[in-house]
Amino acid sequence: MECRSFIQAVLSKLQEKSPLKYTFAQKLSCLNSKGMATESSEGNITAFRAVVRHLNEANRVAVGDADSVISQYKKFLEEVVPQNNLFLDSSHRVDQLYHGLLAGSDDYGQLWSVIKMVLLLSHGYG
Repeated sequence: MECRSFIQAVLSKLQEKSPLKYTFAQKLSCLNSKGMATESSEGNITAFRAVVRHLNEANRVAVGDADSVISQYKKFLEEVVPQNNLFLDSSHRVDQLYHGLLAGSDDYGQLWSVIKMVLLLSHGYG
């Protein structure tokens, strides 16, 4: 019985410290490459809007840029994702995938800035 109480206490503490309890972390699923290829575009767009809103509230994305970033994300979902089989392959690194498709692109420059920022934040460098 003592072991069970210990395990429950440890799991409770892990759950308390988990970033998944935060809405921002949950909404980052919109950047999951496989989810972008297989799930509803509207669900991904809604989640990405929430990510951009959180970044705006944290003064990381300007109000004027938010609509443009969301438009670029929609365009990316419509034009790039369906034509690229890498989104279905889970063996690649997400940072390399996005860098290869977005870095240096005039059409997706602001989107790349936001995704790069989010990837850096997830590693604790932000």
